[in-house]
Amino acid sequence: MAKVTALHHAAITVPTEHLEEARRFYSDVLGLKETERPEAELGRPGIWYGFGATELHIQCRAGGPPADSDYHPALIVDDLAGLRDRIEASGAVTEDAAVLMGRRRFFARDPFGNRLEFMSLP
Repeated sequence: MAKVTALHHAAITVPTEHLEEARRFYSDVLGLKETERPEAELGRPGIWYGFGATELHIQCRAGGPPADSDYHPALIVDDLAGLRDRIEASGAVTEDAAVLMGRRRFFARDPFGNRLEFMSLP
C-alpha cells in the first residue's frame, strides 16, 4: 500500500488587495524567504516561501480566508520566544498553547485572520 512520506506545502489565503501587506508580514515579521513561483502560477497573484523541504503558498482570493477558521499550518522555529516577541511587536495577538509531546508552542493570526501555529522541537 502507498504511504504518505512528507508534507510538501501548505497554502493559505489572503485578500487579493492585501498581497503586499502579506509579503511584509511573512517576509519581515516571520522572516520567511520568498521563492520563485512556477510559470504556470504567474497568471494569478500569490507568494511562495520555502524553508527546508517545505513550502508555504500564499494565494489570493476575494475576501480572504473564512472568518475564525481553525485550519492552520504548524511551523517549527529555532527561537520561539524571539519570534513571539516579533509577532506581538507587529501588532498581532498571540495565544498560549499547551506543550504537546515536549513541543512548546503558541498560536497567532496573520493580519488577514489565518491561524498559524509556531512550535519548537523538544
